[in-house]
Amino acid sequence: GLATVPVKFGIDWAGFPYSVLVSIFPDGSVTIEHGGVEIGQGIHTKVIQVCAAKFGIPMDMVNVVPTGTVVTANSQSTGGSITSEICCHGVEKCCDILLERIQDITGDTWQERIVKAAASLVDLTARYWSYPGGESEHTYQYFCYGTSCVEVELDVLTGNRQVNRVDILYDCGESTNPEVDIGQIEGAFIMGLGYYYSEHLKYDPDTGENLSASILDYHLPVSKDIPVDFRVSLLKNAYNPLGIMGTKAVAEPPLCFSIGLLLALKNAIEAARAESQTTGYFKMDAPATVDLTQPFCLNDISQYVLT
Repeated sequence: GLATVPVKFGIDWAGFPYSVLVSIFPDGSVTIEHGGVEIGQGIHTKVIQVCAAKFGIPMDMVNVVPTGTVVTANSQSTGGSITSEICCHGVEKCCDILLERIQDITGDTWQERIVKAAASLVDLTARYWSYPGGESEHTYQYFCYGTSCVEVELDVLTGNRQVNRVDILYDCGESTNPEVDIGQIEGAFIMGLGYYYSEHLKYDPDTGENLSASILDYHLPVSKDIPVDFRVSLLKNAYNPLGIMGTKAVAEPPLCFSIGLLLALKNAIEAARAESQTTGYFKMDAPATVDLTQPFCLNDISQYVLT
């Protein structure tokens, strides 16, 4: 079975403010505290990159400390795929404030300038309330675009399936970190693979007890579920003037590509039914687990040939 899925995903900044604090120390090192939470999406890596680029210093001179509700008070929850770029926006603004304070201080190196600034009692800490979408009159700040193609092989006798190949092209604007963003796309797609293929919730009809509360009964994607050929690319030369430093959000939008897994599987079943001269509509819900998929193929023993 083969399926292609185009995606257009609106990104909304409204209602998501974050507090950011950037401090420079006399040795030239920098510490960042922001209102986002690192949950594997690479937010710390991105804010460090932005800070290092603004100051023209190596990334290993920049450190991110855990967020706290005292220093970065009243920040919004982390989510919506937008926390990374809005916190990067806050870091960028903090760096601009600090660079303005030390603009008249000279030195051959960054460290020399900071030593002089500290000796002159310049305030080397800046805070910024990052809320770039607060005044927007539009529902969405911008849209993310992409397209995918999924090829699935189905064993009609058992219902087992294998994802042979997946191709994804995603518009991430001018990616802050392509390795992080491609990892987010891959992770989102595999999360969708579990959602559409294996993560089946079952409940006792009488008591309502969750019968799939353990890994023995609730099946997450594992290594053998990963597409055999998995290709993810970012659209080139796609600077986003409405984003932070030209980037676009990545996390939730790529999850939409995974619906192609269900569509490709359904197309494979329809091809099998056509071979046996069986046509007509059938409803296939998600998750399309092996035991629920196989009966849709309508196998007939008269079709079986011993080879």
